[in-house]
Amino acid sequence: MKQKKSVEDYLKTIYTLSKRKAVHGSDIAGEFGVSRPTVSVALKDLAEEGYIFVDDTHEVHLTEKGKRIAEDTYERHSTFCRLLTRLGVDEKTAAVDACEMEHV
Repeated sequence: MKQKKSVEDYLKTIYTLSKRKAVHGSDIAGEFGVSRPTVSVALKDLAEEGYIFVDDTHEVHLTEKGKRIAEDTYERHSTFCRLLTRLGVDEKTAAVDACEMEHV
């Protein structure tokens, strides 16, 4: 059974995607392997909490509040990935494990 994605996971994903392109709900759904309606519900909740906003073109943007959390989460993830790979863990496994560790 798939675990529900956390606020931090969504914000980090929006942050990393936005470094490469304009972010839309379908991009996030593709990253997580979930349906577009699932992402729509999550984005609505994130907007209500003040973490994101969606513009008239349906592009998803982080607010300053959301960006701070996303950057912190991304930094923790990157640090754990580097540590694990230096310890000999393969990159794919390190990325998965770092994702779990970043929330602790």
